[in-house]
Amino acid sequence: MPRCSFCKKNYEFPRGLTLFTNDGKTIYFCSSKCRKNLDLKRDPKKTSWVKKEKKIGKKKKVFSESGESVKKDKEKVEDKKIEIQEKAGGKKEVEGKKVEEKKKKEIQEKVDKVKKEVEEEIDEDDE
Repeated sequence: MPRCSFCKKNYEFPRGLTLFTNDGKTIYFCSSKCRKNLDLKRDPKKTSWVKKEKKIGKKKKVFSESGESVKKDKEKVEDKKIEIQEKAGGKKEVEGKKVEEKKKKEIQEKVDKVKKEVEEEIDEDDE
């Protein structure tokens, strides 16, 4: 997936425009809006509609227009996917850890059940 040279947005082909300069550089644009703004030599940092990147420590975080981190937006989308799956086919655990924990609990319950049965048999034999 190419990344727009102006707004740094990822987009899929066949959308957008790809320019190849004479010196061999490849410039990607997601829309004509980005292309025109770059032709006008505008700074993407100064435009209000471009997502802002802030450097926090050694990591860069991308913030949306509302000021929330993009990761939070992705978490919201994942939560919605989980809700949709629960409505569609009952409760389904998406995360692998929760599924593993459930399996361990089920196995432990079976082991405890078998232990109780064995203890009951031993008690009956003693009597």
